[in-house]
Amino acid sequence: MTVNGGESLRLYKKALRYAETDPEVFLGTARRAAESILLDIAMQEAVGSKPTLESLLTVLAGKGLVPPPKVVLAVRTIQNYGNYGSHAQNAAGEEISAEDVRPCLNALTQLAVWYGRTSKALAEDEARQVLAAVQHATSTSRIADSSLIVVKALLLGCGFEQLLAQRSHRLVQVQLPWSDHLVTDVSQRLLDLAIYNEQRVLRLREKHEEIRSQVIPLGRMGYSMGGRNFYLLAARSGRWGNTTPAEFLANPAGAQIAVPKLSDMFDNILAAFSTDEAGLRDMGVEILDVPHHLGLELFHLNKDVLAVGGQNLRMHARDNAGYFELLNSEMLPPQAQERLRSAASNVLIANHSWLAEMRAQPAELHRELMRCFHELSAEKARFEDVVKDLVTHASFPQESSLASRERLVRHVLFESYRLGEPC
Repeated sequence: MTVNGGESLRLYKKALRYAETDPEVFLGTARRAAESILLDIAMQEAVGSKPTLESLLTVLAGKGLVPPPKVVLAVRTIQNYGNYGSHAQNAAGEEISAEDVRPCLNALTQLAVWYGRTSKALAEDEARQVLAAVQHATSTSRIADSSLIVVKALLLGCGFEQLLAQRSHRLVQVQLPWSDHLVTDVSQRLLDLAIYNEQRVLRLREKHEEIRSQVIPLGRMGYSMGGRNFYLLAARSGRWGNTTPAEFLANPAGAQIAVPKLSDMFDNILAAFSTDEAGLRDMGVEILDVPHHLGLELFHLNKDVLAVGGQNLRMHARDNAGYFELLNSEMLPPQAQERLRSAASNVLIANHSWLAEMRAQPAELHRELMRCFHELSAEKARFEDVVKDLVTHASFPQESSLASRERLVRHVLFESYRLGEPC
């Protein structure tokens, strides 16, 4: 969780807008963004330093908080280009072009990617500290919260809090990343309940005895985007800009696909290509393991990359003419579409010991929750409250407007659960 309320990423996004239109302003904004990133890390780690790039870098590097040498190099690059920009503004007749600042742009994006990973890791550590603090509290049930619209909608619409209150339990929601760690947390009783991809859960139960004995699937919670949640996003100015889906499927050699590997998104790639990871390598496809939250900034590092992400990234790209879906579910053969639909199913899981303590039958508990959720379609006021809550608390691109956020929320609710109207 950032201390500065997202100011660092706001400055990063602002710098990107100036990279082409006003390179001199870009250099100054890039330096401010770098300073803000390092200052936020210093504040999160309670490290004292002067708020200058040089002081922050020296102190953080000295304490091992900026470990990768390439990150230090990126900061130094931004620093040097910032100095160059200041001198150039004082030199009559010297202009800076967009091409001149390209190394600084690459360095800034590299720093922002590292910062995103670090911030998410710190936020997850903080969340796990909360879990540990309430782990032994009586009459308390812990559920994994999420900023993903498709999951958050279930948490809001199923009435978890009211249902547990009827059983004299207080609900504690802890936001954690969408990954296989959710299943492990439930098996270890750090969490009592979580919603996660069904196929990933079943696979983990097959491989690990502790998970098999402690993690109980209660029932399906719907299909993300109705099973049409797969896409390969490409930049129009990149290598694949003029490639058709048929041409790509016939010869994907040389493709670099950015995707979080410990997630169902990676499984979707395997389903789309009807192969396994070794098969992808044989096709000449390289997988780049990236954090779940990365957005269009991926393409500033490499315009030839292909991205697999969530619905937020998909809708953000649809508002930008510079990107297109090289491949998606509808472009695949019927068999591949069916595999993807099956892979899109999410399931509610619970800890075995928690169920015993609650004296709850899995099927009965699941029916009660889903009944409450599906009643949203007939309760206009409650449905609109859920929409407003999602617009406020779900995750969106930082620069998106309220209107675009609401459009995305309504789109996901209809496509995933047939709630509301298509938009």
